[in-house]
Amino acid sequence: MAPPRRRGASAAAAGAKRARPKKKPIDLSGHGGKYEDLDDVTPTLHDEDVESDDDGDERGEASSSDDESEEEETIDAKRLRLAKEYLQKMEARESSSEEGESDSDDGGRGMDRLGKRMARERLRRAGLMQTHIADGVLEGVQRLRSDIATKIGVEAASKAWMGGAAGDAGAERYAKAWVEAKHVTYHRGHDLSPTGVALSQDGHRAFSGSKDGSLFMWNVEEGRKAACVLPVVRHFDGNRNNREILAVAASDDDRYLAAGGRDNCVRIFDIRTIGKGGSASAPVSTLEGHKKAVTSLAFRSRTLDLYSGSDDRCIRRYDLNAMTYVETLYGHQSGIVAMDCANKNRPVSVARDRTARVWKVEEDSHLVFRPGGDVGSAECVSAIQDGWFVTGHDDGRLALWREEKKRPVGDVIVAAHGHHGGASGVTRGVMCCGAVKLSDVLATGSNDGYLRLWRVSTAEKEAGMAPLDAVPIHGHINSVAVGPGGRVCVAAVGQEPRLGRWDRVPRAKNRFAIVRLNVDEEEEGSSSSEESS
Repeated sequence: MAPPRRRGASAAAAGAKRARPKKKPIDLSGHGGKYEDLDDVTPTLHDEDVESDDDGDERGEASSSDDESEEEETIDAKRLRLAKEYLQKMEARESSSEEGESDSDDGGRGMDRLGKRMARERLRRAGLMQTHIADGVLEGVQRLRSDIATKIGVEAASKAWMGGAAGDAGAERYAKAWVEAKHVTYHRGHDLSPTGVALSQDGHRAFSGSKDGSLFMWNVEEGRKAACVLPVVRHFDGNRNNREILAVAASDDDRYLAAGGRDNCVRIFDIRTIGKGGSASAPVSTLEGHKKAVTSLAFRSRTLDLYSGSDDRCIRRYDLNAMTYVETLYGHQSGIVAMDCANKNRPVSVARDRTARVWKVEEDSHLVFRPGGDVGSAECVSAIQDGWFVTGHDDGRLALWREEKKRPVGDVIVAAHGHHGGASGVTRGVMCCGAVKLSDVLATGSNDGYLRLWRVSTAEKEAGMAPLDAVPIHGHINSVAVGPGGRVCVAAVGQEPRLGRWDRVPRAKNRFAIVRLNVDEEEEGSSSSEESS
């Protein structure tokens, strides 16, 4: 029998137990078990101890965030310092160039000039700087014409310049004087009429193709043939016209040369290897796909996107980075005769269907421009800048277009190259045109005996074209390209037109022509002005 419990002792023990503060259970098992009264085994853990760990983490995070903020502030301070140094250098240039201005105007005008300078620098690096070089080109040609006048007489030079017809004795004497003075030079190499020319980005090298299948590279500075890309085809099987090269184009980075002709192919050559082996160069790629002759080629500015137009009414797009075909553009109702492309991916083309079309490649659509009335079909097209282009027609008209308008901008030039047999005769067609991209100078060619220069204005209220000057060149001018700054111009001159064998010019030679407009670097810098496009 168990002894009876003592109520007093148990009550005292219970009171002592209640008096002792109860510890908060701590999870030490890792699986939810609660362990109490472990004072003899483990140290006592309190809420303050747990919270102190969180405080330490917060203090660590705060210190690391402070370090990061200090590092960010250091980077921002460095950027600010470099920007201030750059602005100070530009301000020093502006102040040194215009020391005569009053101190009261230095603040506002200085910052305004600085902002414009920075905007021009940004556009120049992006390749979107628009230059005004027409005045410099005009000054150079007038200086050359004055030199010629002293040799053949002022009266003879004035009569020829005022519009002597091709074949006149005075006009031929005037043209011969330019050749004797070496302002215009003709270079042998092609047996048949040259059909296309292209210039490198710096204007030091040029390329020309011909109906005889030959393709040459020229040194423009020295005025000589630099290399033979393709030799003259003297022996052929089948149709002899299949050897004809009808279009030539060079990329802006001076890497690739494209040539197309009546063999329905586009051949790509590496400019960097032309002439290294001492013999004709082999194409790095041959792009096939057209069903008829390739009549036009155009590189998109600052890229390796190549467009080819053909008599099969199609435009094919290629990516020369991978040497692959990309897509085909449909829309023209007859053969395409000319193409060009500016900075945006919007090539412009003209065809025998009497339309000009701007292709919105990225949007998979295109714009159609119709001259209307009795205007003939276009023979050539040149992109001045994004959204602006010029077309030359077989009835002698020259028109300036803008993408936002369906009709030509400004006045259309009628009979840009005169008439056959006098003012009452048939107008001469504009056979080729070439412009300096993002500038105000355009060159056109025909068979009237002159390479004509035009001033092109794209200003909002002054848009239009006006004659600038003319340089005598005897023969069919089938293609023309103007070098940077308008210092030099190259042309394909022959007895026959590019796409046919009619209307031969008597006593004309099949030559590659170099026209030195003689605009020096210093004169160009003093006479040309720049503006943002």
